[in-house]
Amino acid sequence: MKKKGVCFLLLLMLLALPVHGENAMEYFNLGLKSTLTSTKIKYFSKALEINPMLAEAYEKRGTLYFFQEKFDHFIQDFQTYIGLTSPKAEDYRMLGMGYLKSGFYERAIDKFNHAIEMEPDMMSAYAYRAEAYRLSGKYEETIHDATIAIALIGDGRTKSDAYRTRAKAFRETGRNDLAIADVNAAWDIDPRVPLWRRYFLKSLNPQEMRNVAPFLILIIGMVLIFGLTLKPPKKDD
Repeated sequence: MKKKGVCFLLLLMLLALPVHGENAMEYFNLGLKSTLTSTKIKYFSKALEINPMLAEAYEKRGTLYFFQEKFDHFIQDFQTYIGLTSPKAEDYRMLGMGYLKSGFYERAIDKFNHAIEMEPDMMSAYAYRAEAYRLSGKYEETIHDATIAIALIGDGRTKSDAYRTRAKAFRETGRNDLAIADVNAAWDIDPRVPLWRRYFLKSLNPQEMRNVAPFLILIIGMVLIFGLTLKPPKKDD
């Protein structure tokens, strides 16, 4: 009799498992279909309440946390995700970015190391490991990694960031001519910098930029003042 009772309970448990898994996937899919970030996070969280082993939900929710700059939550989700899957180089790179943004530079370097070991030509891993080295005060390592990133084929913004990072390291080590050359190179290829700004600033070194800044502020102030004082009078009704 007891044996029958145990078997019956086991049967109920087995029948319940697919239901839970199906419900978790339903919430996960709702998260994928949603357009609002807060709603997506809510659905992914609900899916993980039902099935804490659903690795893809940690990855999706973690990525959303990253772009919300909730880096503690991002790191926690991505650590769990990596522990549940066979991680790719990009997963380690993303986790390294989370640590970099959080100010944990040594941990960031470690994760970028994993990414580079798995994918030796990953430009972004070199570029942001260079930044982690720079923020740690390791300027020669910074220059080494940034130089590799610049030589690799990849995203223009990332290459520009590598030039900027190397320029800062050159400046910190007294190599100002090299720093200026890198700043100009970064402006030449960075799609985020407007063309007028690139052509105006590319030939200026940092000291010249500091000298020009007060005049720019003065001109902008005068334009704002005259713009306000020269408003046409309101017409009488």
